[in-house]
Amino acid sequence: MVIKATLRYTAALSLFIFLSSAVPIFAEPSEEITSETGVYYTVKKGDTLWGLSQKFSDNPFTWPDLWSKNGQLANPHRIYPGQRIKLIRRKDTDRKRLDPTPAPPIVVKKAPRNYHYSKIERTGFMKKKPITPHGTVFKLHGNEQLMLGTGDTIYIKENPKTPLIIGARYTTYRTLSPAQITDKLSNMDRKKVKRIRHTLGTQHYLSGTVDIISEKNGFFIGRITTAYRAIKLNDKLMPYKKRSPSIPILKGDPEIDGEIIITEEGETTFGQDMTGFINRGRRDGILKGQVYEVYYYETKESDTLFGGNDLRVPVTIGTLLVIGTQEKTATILATYTTQGLKPGDAFKAKK
Repeated sequence: MVIKATLRYTAALSLFIFLSSAVPIFAEPSEEITSETGVYYTVKKGDTLWGLSQKFSDNPFTWPDLWSKNGQLANPHRIYPGQRIKLIRRKDTDRKRLDPTPAPPIVVKKAPRNYHYSKIERTGFMKKKPITPHGTVFKLHGNEQLMLGTGDTIYIKENPKTPLIIGARYTTYRTLSPAQITDKLSNMDRKKVKRIRHTLGTQHYLSGTVDIISEKNGFFIGRITTAYRAIKLNDKLMPYKKRSPSIPILKGDPEIDGEIIITEEGETTFGQDMTGFINRGRRDGILKGQVYEVYYYETKESDTLFGGNDLRVPVTIGTLLVIGTQEKTATILATYTTQGLKPGDAFKAKK
């Protein structure tokens, strides 16, 4: 017992002396300091980890922990006189903060879902007033009645107010006036047509892209780089702007409702993967990527629970994705339909 007390006293004294010389554990705010201290024992003949655990911790069953703290011992059952064994190991990490407020949790934001629409650059738009063209196609290569495509040559008359630039790329388009658009709706309900007419603007129907390659005798020569549709005489030019086919999907605004104006190709009905226009735009809060539902009200008979009055139940018949916006209108893509959609059909935010 005297030997055990002496060893414990010696270990405690060594630990005190070692810690007395340690560096300060406090540093500048948010700085971490790691300190490591230990008491070592030199193995003597006849020593075992079992016996040393009994001697210094009063529990021989802690010998695996003693072994794990001494990586230099390959075999716990073979220790030799002269080896130094670490009996005590303490690893402390101290931190001093001026502001005890815990750091805010890290919020991992999910990447927005995207809709990939490869035909985005060929979709047109509708504006109350037509844009000012930079030029007009006045001659096609060869027979002027031909409708040319990619790689063919066209001849362009420049608009003096908006000069063309050699080497630049332009989008070719043609316009449809409100009167031309409503002419296609002759077989529709007159009340709907009248309501739609008030919201119509000038439709800009894109036909392709062209690079200006030279100027000759007061006119410009262009080479068709892409033909979305057949490029015709009197098609107009506007500066080309690249558009990404990846459209982030957003929730529709529950405060917005409106109507479909017309399809882009002029049909009176259209279905999935077809494009068209609605009578709401940026001024109303419409954003590119928003999703809306097309619906109609179905009348159902009611029982006495509701006073015998018929119920008007909204029935969803399609889903629209906004793929482009103007001030008062927007271009939409029908991503899902259960039946043909028509001009005048109502839409609201998707639930």
